[in-house]
Amino acid sequence: MRRLYPPLLACPLVRLAACILSGLLLALAFPLPDLNFLVWVACAPLILAALSEPRPILGFLWGCATGAVFLAANLYWFMGVMQRYGHLDLAEALAAMVLFLVMFSPFWGAFGLAESWAARRSIPLALILSPFVWVALELARTYLITGFPWDLLGYAVAPRGLEQLAAWTGIYGLSFAAALTSALLVWLMLVPRSWRARAALAGCAIVWIATNAALAPPPVAKARRLAVLVQPDAPLNNAGLVNWAPWKNPVPLEQLVRLSLETVKGEEKDADGAPLIVWSECSAPFFFDQDPIFRGAVESMAERAKAMVVVNTITFAGPRETRPQNTAMALAPSGNVILEYHKIHLVPMGEYVPSWLRFTRMSKVTSEVSDFVPGRSYEVAQGRDGGIGVFICYEAIFPQLVRRLVPPGPGVLVNISDDTWYGRSAARYQHLNIARFRAIENHRYLLRATDDGITAIIDPYGRVIARAPQYRRAALAGRFRYLSKRTFYTSYGDVFGWSATGVALAILVVAGLLRRLFAGDRVAAVESRK
Repeated sequence: MRRLYPPLLACPLVRLAACILSGLLLALAFPLPDLNFLVWVACAPLILAALSEPRPILGFLWGCATGAVFLAANLYWFMGVMQRYGHLDLAEALAAMVLFLVMFSPFWGAFGLAESWAARRSIPLALILSPFVWVALELARTYLITGFPWDLLGYAVAPRGLEQLAAWTGIYGLSFAAALTSALLVWLMLVPRSWRARAALAGCAIVWIATNAALAPPPVAKARRLAVLVQPDAPLNNAGLVNWAPWKNPVPLEQLVRLSLETVKGEEKDADGAPLIVWSECSAPFFFDQDPIFRGAVESMAERAKAMVVVNTITFAGPRETRPQNTAMALAPSGNVILEYHKIHLVPMGEYVPSWLRFTRMSKVTSEVSDFVPGRSYEVAQGRDGGIGVFICYEAIFPQLVRRLVPPGPGVLVNISDDTWYGRSAARYQHLNIARFRAIENHRYLLRATDDGITAIIDPYGRVIARAPQYRRAALAGRFRYLSKRTFYTSYGDVFGWSATGVALAILVVAGLLRRLFAGDRVAAVESRK
């Protein structure tokens, strides 16, 4: 097999250490500690190790090591959630975490396998392949094994101008940019005296800097629509929830209504159109269709505030109405319901247990007694001033889902979430950072109300322009606009991601053809010696 450059990592243990380093660098690039500058070099040790590995099966294992280290460090909070709300002891939670790593680290393993296999044919071809196959595998993470595209590489790209590329390429374009930079750095490490490698890396840096400057967002635009985002800080434990049941204790509900109305009254001066009140996804037992106390309070609030209202509730589907659905209700200022959106992408082990995991002790971490039923309709609420596209909690990590909820005309995006599950971990910051990119991709304001996470108003360029204090009940008032511009991503979706996948497959085919060509050369040489 031909190698144009000598591998730098000759020892297997050094290659393993490089892959562990890559996993740590990837984890450090995300919140917290959010050392986002590391995203430009984080993939380099893994790429270098894979190129230096002559046995593709070990390339797969090295990639799995990177993935396992990254996932364990980035999602350390997973064990706490399973212990606290899944009722697992430490050993069981650790076993659940190991199962999770076994399920998802092979995506990084596939990257190591592809790079090692391609490098046996041509290292330059393997370097060209790396950003394309990285994007292809991130796309696979979005759709396979229930889908879990949490903290894709592009989410760590921080320069505001570069972030705007997501309006054309989605998050996958930013992942491509970061992986490409690491590949060029590896090229320079392999041939440190090559003027071509230096020029390519310098050219890449110049392009990113120029793009960042060209796409730098304008100053925050003045907006006159009033949004009030209510953070209830409702408890998650069953004992605490009993006190939140409106038919047993109406006080918490009355307090939320009063907080909403007082905030609208205090902030409505100079505001245009109907205010928009958003209550978060909430663990409290609110049943809009079955509880006249809750329904009456919300309808009355909409009428008194002359506001559009979005609230979370549990509805029930099925012939006997026994299957719960996680639902967002939108009301017009008249109090009439104009949208009943049922959450489409449910949380595995949170709202349902996949059939292939039912043999384990990993139970759901919700208080509902049966599996939730997913919704199927991508409807939006259409008000007099504009449309409202609502998505619930975990759905924020699926860009292809959110783009289908963007109103066709003037509109705004609303994300309701219950990030109390994450405690005081980095997860709430990671979730907010992911949600920001849905605003960029679709060029819409994003109003994000959480039970106790990070409640925030995000402008169409992904800037957090207002946020509520954490760990207490609060109402965040701010301004937004209904926008109608449709981005390339909103209109056409993951064209970039699927195109990169096609290019990756084409390069792998070329690498296979090169193997046959080199094999033919060796046979011809042997015959000539005879």
